[in-house]
This record gives sequence, C-alpha cells and structure tokens, in this order.
Amino acid sequence: MPRTNAEYRSGATAPEYTLTRKRMRTIRLRVVPPTGELKVSAPHATSVARIDAFVASKTRWIAARRAEIEGMAPRLEHGVQAEACREELEAWLEDLLPHWCERFGVEQPHISLRIMRSQWGSCRAATQRITLNLELARRGHDMAEYVLVHELSHLLEMNHGPRFYALMDRHLPDWRERKARLGRL
Repeated sequence: MPRTNAEYRSGATAPEYTLTRKRMRTIRLRVVPPTGELKVSAPHATSVARIDAFVASKTRWIAARRAEIEGMAPRLEHGVQAEACREELEAWLEDLLPHWCERFGVEQPHISLRIMRSQWGSCRAATQRITLNLELARRGHDMAEYVLVHELSHLLEMNHGPRFYALMDRHLPDWRERKARLGRL
C-alpha cells in the first residue's frame, strides 16, 4: 500500500513522495505527469532514512523533470482531438509505411494507432504488429517517421543491441537527434 513519506519523516530535506515497498534490489523514483507527483519504490528492508537521503540526492533531477512536465501539452484524451490526430497519422503513414517497408525489405505490418501513456510505439515481431501513439501527430511528421523506423527495426532485431543500432544508423542517420527532440511522454 503506498504511503507518503510524511508518515515516516526523519528530518531529511527530501521532497514529498509516495512510497511503495516491493521485492526489488534498488530504490527507484519517477515523476508522474501531469501532476509532477514523485513516486518512490524501495526494497522492504531499506530504511526510511536511506530512502530520504536517496530522494534528497536527486533533487535537481526531480526539479528538472517537473519543469519538463510543466512545459508539456495536456495529455491527449479520446474525442475530437484524438480523431484528428488519427487522421493526420494515417495520412502520413500512407506514404511512410510503403517507403520504409521497401527500404527494410519487409512486408507491411499491421499498424494500430492509439493513445499510449508510457511509450511512443511498440512492436510485436511474431505477429507483425506495430502500435503507434496518436500523440505523435502532435509532435510532427519527422517524429512519427523516427518512431516508425524504430519499430520497423524491431521486426528485424528485437532488442536494443548493436545490430539494432546499426539498422537505425543505416536507415535513419539522424535518429539520435530526433530521439532527443521527441523526448519522453
């Protein structure tokens, strides 16, 4: 059951957070959009003082992530705007998908478009299915192209190892710059 650290406060200068104890080896933290809430997961045996110290040591990262979240557009919700994004992406994919499938030498996979909360796209190579986040329409054509190429690369190489990066480098040399511009959800 998540509990706030206010229940445990040991006088540390850690920002407020919600703590969840789990079977794990390390302490993890994340800043959750759109509110900027700080959530911490920690092993059962880790002391609150150690958790507070860890969170306090990450204060700059937390502030930077919260600033990044503040600058984000509101989340895409189902409705008129999501349908407009779907139409935009479908139009882009009419040209992008045949072009990139030919370059990769693969059959056109089944493409699904939907609102995704934690990733830009996903690939299931076994079923030849790629899912793209509708939010990509709000990020621009070149961002949608980058994610499509990334997912098509997974049809040939499922992990993010050297062969995967070699495919990305060969097919889309500026992919690192695009990835940096795209950022996180």
